[in-house]
Amino acid sequence: MTPTEQLNLAEAHERAELTRYRRLAFSFLPYDTAVSHLMASLGIQCEACLEEQRRLVRQLGLPPTDFRDHGAPATASPLLFMANPTMALEAIMQSVIDADYSVRFYRHLRDTSSVAAFYPALTAILKQKRREHALLEEFLASRIELEPMAQRA
Repeated sequence: MTPTEQLNLAEAHERAELTRYRRLAFSFLPYDTAVSHLMASLGIQCEACLEEQRRLVRQLGLPPTDFRDHGAPATASPLLFMANPTMALEAIMQSVIDADYSVRFYRHLRDTSSVAAFYPALTAILKQKRREHALLEEFLASRIELEPMAQRA
């Protein structure tokens, strides 16, 4: 895979992550603003990852990638608003799974890259993705702990 292809792949992945977090932030807004704010802040982290990728493209003098915001893909499922605790918990659980996939994606991209200059940038992004995954796991654990309490009340 060429360096340009690797960066295009990383950009496409991060765009999908950004879209996913934006949709989750919007979906949780009428149900739980704390979760909505968390998802919005994770979306902001995706924007930082995209900016790191842009910096890398400029630094290496590679052809610029089309980094325009294309919005949600045409095949995206319809936006659902969270309606109950079960639905919300399932969405958070899926976010943990998706964040784990993102960690594995960036680890694989970094470890298979033949361009030494990619290693520091991909390591920084990977570190951020690990923090993101840990944050979502902690958040999920706190929600699971609160759920039995709410049922007892």
